[in-house]
Amino acid sequence: MNLLIPVALSVAGILLAIYKNYLRGRSDVPLDSEPAENRPVEHIKSILFLEVPIERITLGYFALTALTYSVFLISGISVPAIDHTIILLSGVMVFLLQFKWVMAFGVTKRLDWRVLAFLILTTAIGVSLVMIRPEAISESMLVAAFPYNLTAHLLGLVLGLGGAIVLDIMIFHFLKNFTISKREAVIMHLISQMIILGLALLLVSGVALTFTDPETYLENSRFLMKMTAVLVVLINGIIMNLYVAPKMELISLKKEELSGNERLVNTAFVVGAVSAVSWFAVFFLAMIDILETFSYAALLIAYMLILFSAIGGGLITKRLFESKAKAEEK
Repeated sequence: MNLLIPVALSVAGILLAIYKNYLRGRSDVPLDSEPAENRPVEHIKSILFLEVPIERITLGYFALTALTYSVFLISGISVPAIDHTIILLSGVMVFLLQFKWVMAFGVTKRLDWRVLAFLILTTAIGVSLVMIRPEAISESMLVAAFPYNLTAHLLGLVLGLGGAIVLDIMIFHFLKNFTISKREAVIMHLISQMIILGLALLLVSGVALTFTDPETYLENSRFLMKMTAVLVVLINGIIMNLYVAPKMELISLKKEELSGNERLVNTAFVVGAVSAVSWFAVFFLAMIDILETFSYAALLIAYMLILFSAIGGGLITKRLFESKAKAEEK
């Protein structure tokens, strides 16, 4: 009978997602209009994730949970592996919904109650499953699911690191003409969302992996340093998506346009450097076992030296671009 709780919550989510999708259809600004295609700020206001409206993503999640637990309720069966997967999926969804809700508020200064309701319902489903199906997060289940959680963890790492590398390459490519166009800005915004998806997978699967043997992990200097780098990635991502991404098309190295946006341009180069270095740090700390022989303090000092060197290099690169822009303007 307790399974009625996630089913009821999922049905409420389905109805709300259908209602929000209906409201979008009645909007004065079509989803595929020119501004929504070309301006990151319109993507943020429209609450899209990788070009998909957030209500359609949540509709798929709520439909999956409603169908799964309706079948379990009717048949009386229990599959802890499926419960475990949906709990982790709920965690990823909570992370993404928080991300989109905060981003939309940062741009519009208005709280979207429907996205907040999605967030509350998704959190409630995850919490209810943990309480109803505790065996889904038991030590034995976590150990059995270790290979699959590790796969999700590595997928998150690939998305995050790959996205960070591509984003840095595209910034240098797009700035060959010393400005970023509207279309280029929205491409970079989409890549930053791919990085956020990678971070969500990395964090949620990382928690599951850690709880297989928390004492060992928390005593491991390599693991602690990796978590420090992930924290830097998270903070850097917040700055990137709340401050830089909505104003991406304003980035310019031309003298007449730079004076009013120099702080934005500096921040863009800094967060790009921090993102690349930190994701590489997470990768190497995850993959190279010999790093366990170093203390946390030694790893932290090395990381900070590389990080500040990369920031300095990014700002020097910006100066070089500015000098080149000035030379071509003469």
